[in-house]
Amino acid sequence: MARKSINELIAQANADFPDNVTGLITPADLRQFCLDFLNAIAPAYGYLSAVGPLTQVFNIAPSVLSFDTAYDSDPSQTTSNATNDSVSRAERGTSTINFSVDVALANNVALTFTIHKQGAATPWRITAVGRGADNPVSVALTAIDYADPAAVYTVQAVAETNGTSVEITNAVFAVAVDPVKSFT
Repeated sequence: MARKSINELIAQANADFPDNVTGLITPADLRQFCLDFLNAIAPAYGYLSAVGPLTQVFNIAPSVLSFDTAYDSDPSQTTSNATNDSVSRAERGTSTINFSVDVALANNVALTFTIHKQGAATPWRITAVGRGADNPVSVALTAIDYADPAAVYTVQAVAETNGTSVEITNAVFAVAVDPVKSFT
């Protein structure tokens, strides 16, 4: 069942629930409205994670960040795939995207993480600057995306020098489906 916007639910309530002076409101109408409402506000999210430590080598060309665990609270809304390191949003709507990771890399070496949508870089990025192999740095970002009708997201990273070895721990990449007022 497709997720409805708040405006669609208001229109449905106005159409299905007239003043009940003639008995036009049926139990089936009420039941369907309640189901549509609950579906519209139900939490739905998918995430990838990597507890680590994982070692990944990054270059000056973007590389997809590797994850080892995937989970979806509602597989009809999101599909998380640890094999191709992506989270897909199935329907139109708004998503909140959260990414956080701890990285250990050479002192004063920068590593920039960028969220990619449909294979293209977005403006959503964050840079970690290394403090040495035994001194991890934490970075996190949150983005809001209006995806119509659907989208596939990945995290890619670029190092300032080729062959930058990075130890990754506590990586989480989550895409949550947000209830919206309108899809237009």
